[in-house]
This record gives sequence, structure tokens and C-alpha cells, in this order.
Amino acid sequence: MLKQSMLILFIFNFLVLSAQEQSENLLNIINVSPKQYKLQNIEAVVTSEAIICHIKAGEGGSIVFFPEDKYWDLTEWVFLSIDIENKSSQEIRFEPIIAYDNPRRGKTFYPVNNKHIGFLKANETLTYNCVMIRDKINAPDYPQYADFPQMKGMPEGVILNYAGIDARHIKALEITFPIQDFERKVRLKRLYKNKAALPHLYKNDKAAFFPFINKYGQYKHGNWPGKITNDSQFEEAIKKEKEDLKQYPGSKEWNQFGGFANGPKFEATGHFRTQKVSGRWWIIDPEGCLFWSTGVNSAGRLEIPTPTKGREHFFEGIPQKESGNKMLFARNEYKHGLANLYRKYGEHSEAKYVATSLKRMKSWGLNTLGGWSAETIGEYPEEIKLPYTVYINSVFPGINEKLPDVFDSRWKAELEQKIMDKASFVKDDPYFFGFFINNEIHWGNPNSLVIYSLEKGADCVGKKIYINLLQQELKHISSFNEMTGASFKSWDELLTSKVKAGAIKVAGLKEYNIKHYTNMCEVYFKTTKELIDKYAPNKMYIGCRWHGNHKNYINTSIAAKYLDILSFNAYENEVEFYPYPAKDIDKPFIISEFNFGALDAGKFFTGLGYASSQRNRGEKYQNFVEGAMRNPRCVGTHWFMWANSTTAGRGNGENANCGLVSMTDQIYYELISYIRKTTYEMYRYRSEID
Repeated sequence: MLKQSMLILFIFNFLVLSAQEQSENLLNIINVSPKQYKLQNIEAVVTSEAIICHIKAGEGGSIVFFPEDKYWDLTEWVFLSIDIENKSSQEIRFEPIIAYDNPRRGKTFYPVNNKHIGFLKANETLTYNCVMIRDKINAPDYPQYADFPQMKGMPEGVILNYAGIDARHIKALEITFPIQDFERKVRLKRLYKNKAALPHLYKNDKAAFFPFINKYGQYKHGNWPGKITNDSQFEEAIKKEKEDLKQYPGSKEWNQFGGFANGPKFEATGHFRTQKVSGRWWIIDPEGCLFWSTGVNSAGRLEIPTPTKGREHFFEGIPQKESGNKMLFARNEYKHGLANLYRKYGEHSEAKYVATSLKRMKSWGLNTLGGWSAETIGEYPEEIKLPYTVYINSVFPGINEKLPDVFDSRWKAELEQKIMDKASFVKDDPYFFGFFINNEIHWGNPNSLVIYSLEKGADCVGKKIYINLLQQELKHISSFNEMTGASFKSWDELLTSKVKAGAIKVAGLKEYNIKHYTNMCEVYFKTTKELIDKYAPNKMYIGCRWHGNHKNYINTSIAAKYLDILSFNAYENEVEFYPYPAKDIDKPFIISEFNFGALDAGKFFTGLGYASSQRNRGEKYQNFVEGAMRNPRCVGTHWFMWANSTTAGRGNGENANCGLVSMTDQIYYELISYIRKTTYEMYRYRSEID
């Protein structure tokens, strides 16, 4: 048993001077204070080289490390890293969790979940890098922030997002070993700050650092496997891919749609549909076979635009806009990905790339083109086609920037036209999977809908509908004033006034707000479903891609009456026990976005899903998708997205390692190997679940 007076975290294999600049131990004292650790359900022994932890079969446990002072300050470092060794004969799962305070958030501070998931192969020693997505409120801690606008991740990997940790106030690292059915022996060898947050060149000669993006759109000052440094490497990549595709032609389980070829058969309708089979929801493909959707967003597209205005000094090699290259420019953006596509594939690259992507997807084990993917699949030969989706955006006129005023006839007219246009080329195609209508709508809640509505003028139809409801229920404006603290003289005055948020207490109208919100949701989903049925009968309506806290019982329960599949964008580690929709809503759902990114391939932002390495991206993919297959209501998962976002950031700042391929179309083969491992036999896996 580990004795408190003997706890040691020893420094092993002293680093050479240049490497020492890249790391610094968090705990390296021989006799650590008893206040610096805590054990739960673990037996541990100290040696001169490591802390050896024993975890019993069928049990879980954890070890927590604390700073000698109140906090560890990691503002000048990218990672909190662990050197860990598996002395067992089977793969071990471990879960590092960073605990922190965030004083600058004050009373509004709600800690984000910083649980990482790592996997140790049998008898393996591994360095696991815990990513720290940092809270943007702490931007003053990073003097480089002003030099890299429109970038969530800055060079070397300091990530600032709307929610995250305060790296100056790290108060603990917990390493949890969840329950596994065998005895485990693990050596914890080192816990340390890793990788300097400021690039060496930037720190010592800022002028020489710029430009830091090369002509291919990559980080100029770094090296990693797969970096393109000259055009000849594109031909080498094509040759490598041909061999890979030859070796992995696709899953033997699948029919031409990606369904379970040799599984049970059900009614074949010539369309995709859903059915509950033995207590589990499934999609049924056009031939009547079981289908589970493994997909990817933006498939068949490699554009990757990045804003250049005001950031011209970031880039080298961007050509002058001319008649022959206009397609590479859009407004104030340059499309590095599209430029690389033409370098690699020559003329008609975009059409060629769709076909290339379809062949890749079959080889990789992906059977569905998710949101924002190429929508011209019907034009391609039958032997390479795959199920595909179309996306329609219709939020005008809006109650807020992403919620339409569904009571306004202009919204229905625009939506009808867009559905009719898309339906004209998908309604008779058996490979058409379904319609996504809108993305990440800001549904809010009943009170926020009312706030948004009352801020509008008298021309807002939704506001008129709400005030008519109040007039019917309350009769006199005095009742409204009494319940909200307002002082309007008439209902007309309320209609014509643009009521500022916070000016009245809308919570006092809770009963009526819920009624209005419920009515709004009903109109939205009912209208959309009727239009799909009118112009594309028997085709699936697969939702609005809920996200964050905008999914609630009201909008999901009403949606379930009209949707074939509910869709959720879920940047979670796991969804086996996903709480949406509520248990009493017996309807299938799909994860329409998820991903995991790493910082070991020239990118500065992992994305909202994070991993230690390219390998860990694959491990977490397998863990996520297998967990989703164990969820009886989940019928698919779609990775976001096909290609990385731009290194220098999109307009919203995203510059993540979110892709299956890089912006130079280099394939992340390690990630792909885990996708194949997960999906080539996914029907066997899901069919064998008790």
C-alpha cells in the first residue's frame, strides 16, 4: 500500500537541453506532502522509477494529484502530460480529468468537463498529452492573442474558446481507471507541463515569424508526417492511396447501399425508412436490409476558405486574382484547399474529387454523406454511389439569427421553394437518405422566445401572434403590466414598442410563454414535414441538428411527431447513455456531428472534441461509435468533417484538426484504420448486443 510519507513522482530519463525547454515537471519532489495526492480503490507501491498502481478485476479506481501550493500555472504550456506504462497483458483504459478554478468568471463560473480518454496497449509505455481548451475570458494571459485574430487556436496550440479552463488555476489532475474485467498493473512515471506555448521564433524574432502560413495553407514553421513541401508529393500520395484502396476494398458485410447484406430482411420500399426491431431502432435500406449510418459531413468537398483581409501578412504564395483562378477566391477569402485540389488532380478537379471521395468512403467504412456534402451523387455511376443527404437553410425572416419566424408566410414560401428545388433531383433516387432542414437553431426556451419577439417591431408576425394570445388570456393590458412590472397603456402600444431585454419580467408570464413556444415548435415541424411529404413523398425528414442547450423536452417531443430521425450535434466523449431525446420519446436519433482532433499534425485547434494524438483520435472514434451502436435508439453517427478547417482560421475562428484528410488532401491513415476496424463488421457487432 502506498504510504503517504513515501509518495514520489520521479523524473526519468533526463532530457537533453533543447527538449528540457519543452517540459517542466509538476511533481518531482522525493517526499511529497500528503496533501498532494488521494487514492480511491487503488493499491500502489513506490519504486525508484515509478508509482505502480494495482486495480482489481471488476473494479475501478482513481489517483488524484494536487499542487504543493494552491494551483499549478500552465499558461505558458500547451499540454499537461503523463508518462504511463501498462504492465498488463490487455489494453487498459484510463481517464485523466483536469480540475480548475476560474476566478475571472466569478459567480457565473460553471466548470466544463475536461475528461480525456486514453488507451494503453498491452505492455506499452505511452506519453499522453491532456489538451487544455482555455476560456477566452483569460485571453489577457496570452500576449500573442492580439497578433492572431480570427483564430481559436494560436501557433503551437494555445486554444481560446467561449468555454474552457483557466490554465493559471489548475488545482488537480485525477487519473481514473474505469471498471474492466481483468486485473491491471500500471506504472505512472511522470506528470509534467509540456510544449512551450509560444513558438521559439515568434518569441525571439516576431518579424521573422511572419508569414507563418505557406502556399499550401499549412503552418510554415513546423514539421510532421504528411506535410506537403513540394507539388511532387501529391503524385506520391495518389500512388500510396491506390495501394491502400486495393488492400481495403470495403466491408464484406455490406450491400450496395451500405446495409446488412446477409442480415434479416424486411419490407423493401425503395426508400430509406426506420423500424424498431427486437427493441432496437434501425434504419431499413431500400432493399429491406438493416442499415446503420456511418457518415461524414462535407464529403466530396475540399475548399477550406480563410479570410485574408487585414491578415495579408499571415500568408505567402497567395496569387493575384485573375480570370484563370477566380474560383479560388470568394469575397475576402482564399481557398487553400481548392488550390491544392487543382495542384493534385488538375482540370475538373471538383468533379473528380466527388468520385474519389465515394471510393474512399466505401474503403474506409463510411456509408453516408452527411450534412453539407456533395449533393450530385445521383449523377455518378451506380457502382460508386452511396446514400446522401441534402441540407436546406431557411431562417428568414428571423426571430433571432438562427430561429425563423414560423408564423410569417414569407418563411413558409421560401422553405417551400427550397424543398421543391431539392426534391426535383432526389425524390426518385433510392440512394437519397434524407433532408436536414436548418442547423443548430437557437431554440432557446419559452422565456427567451418571448424576449426575442418583444424586441421586434409591429411588423413581426410572431410578436402579433403572442400578443393576441395574451389579449385572449389576460383581456386587459393592466393584467400584463401587473405580471411583468410594465406600464403599457394598451396592447397596441406593446405591439409597436421594441421592448428591450430586461425591461420587463417575462418570467411572470410563464404559462403563456410555454403555450406560445409550444405552438411555434408545432408550426415549425408540422409545416416542414408537410412540405417534404408534398414534394418528396416517402423520403426521410432527419431534423434540424440540435446542439448545446437548445434541445429541450418541448421542442424534441413535438419534433418526434413529425421527424423520421432526430439529429443531434454532440461533441461528447461518448453517447451510449445519451440523455436525448427523453426516455419517454420512443424515436430514433442520429449523431449528426462529432469529432476528435489533436495537435500533432501542424494544427493549432483540436476542435471541441479533443485527443492526445492521431492514434487517440482513432481510439476515441471507435469508443464513441461502438457506444452509439450499443444505444438502442441511436441509428448512426456522422463525423464532422471531411477535411480540416483552415490553419489560419475561418471567419468564426475555427482552425481545427477535425478532418479525415488535411487541407492538402493528405489522409490520416491512422484514424482511418480505426474507422475500418469499427465499421467493417458493425452489423455483426450491433446484432450481437444483448
